[in-house]
Amino acid sequence: MRQVGPSARYFEDFSPGDEFVTQGRTISDVENTMWAMFTGDMNPMHVDDEYAREFGLFEGRFPAGLMLVGIASGLTERLGMFSGTGLAMIDQTIVYHRAVQLGDTVRVRLRVVECTPSRSRPAGRVRFEYSVIKHDDELCISGEQTILLASRAQTA
Repeated sequence: MRQVGPSARYFEDFSPGDEFVTQGRTISDVENTMWAMFTGDMNPMHVDDEYAREFGLFEGRFPAGLMLVGIASGLTERLGMFSGTGLAMIDQTIVYHRAVQLGDTVRVRLRVVECTPSRSRPAGRVRFEYSVIKHDDELCISGEQTILLASRAQTA
């Protein structure tokens, strides 16, 4: 039997226009360092205070954009909507608007754009618009992502 979380949603539970907002998360130096160590992304703008102050755009180090996309994914997962029903991420686009600084708090807004049932399996694709926004509602990152979700028919 499929095990799903208490907040999990199946394909049929989504409709175009549905909106969701995650809790916030403050971006710390620890996360920045862990990202650099984990990925090997040692861009001096992210890891070298002196270099980033002298040559950077933001008066010091700042976190990598892809790190923030990863954190956004984790914040979205904490909503629990895909716990046991999410089968795969099919695609994702990323547009960077504004930099996030160490110490900023971000959250994610999701809006369902389209729901398309699968013709070959008991599942469907849900396309979301997403926005990573700072505590002051400034848009930092946006894009779309498509998630393949189990259908309730799969559990019958």
